[in-house]
Amino acid sequence: SKEEKQAFDTKVDLPWLPAKFAADAVLFVVPKDSPLESISMEDLYKELTSDNKRLIFDGTNSSNLNFVAQKFQKNPSDLKFSIINGNENVAEQLKNYPDKIGVISYNTLSRPFGDEAQRLRSELKIIKVIKDNTEYAVTGNNLKTMTYPFTRVLYFITNEGYYGLGNGFIRFSCQQLGQIIVEKEGLQPYNIFRREVQMR
Repeated sequence: SKEEKQAFDTKVDLPWLPAKFAADAVLFVVPKDSPLESISMEDLYKELTSDNKRLIFDGTNSSNLNFVAQKFQKNPSDLKFSIINGNENVAEQLKNYPDKIGVISYNTLSRPFGDEAQRLRSELKIIKVIKDNTEYAVTGNNLKTMTYPFTRVLYFITNEGYYGLGNGFIRFSCQQLGQIIVEKEGLQPYNIFRREVQMR
């Protein structure tokens, strides 16, 4: 946000140069047997201003809550919602609240080989988001093009003015090998590298 950038500029005597390395997203999930398949941006906002507190976030100061609030140009304190601490706990306990909608990060479910992620994927359904009369699912292509309305870019910032461990890790993460690891973890790499294959 603008305020965060100003705070960085006042404390660090370096230019603001975020190193973007992946696309993540905020997901809206329901139990697998829920009839709900999609929700519009308008309905999401109605839920966030309703005393029903149907949306469950993972904390009162979580990045998921702050990101959704920013999307609607509101402060988190202006919204109404329920809380279960931790992404995994929201996903785990959602079965106890069949009328609620969980709000979690994409990475909670995206790890292809994580036992916990595999189990949660089998129990939960990710609902599509409707914006301007178009339904958007959470797919790799929609994250890459940022057409899914709640896509967010992950980035590093550093206060190192020299090439130390922090900058070395950032460089590794943003180059091809690091981007392969990002993809293996189920996220959408920010930097797409060409692969040339010779066919004989």
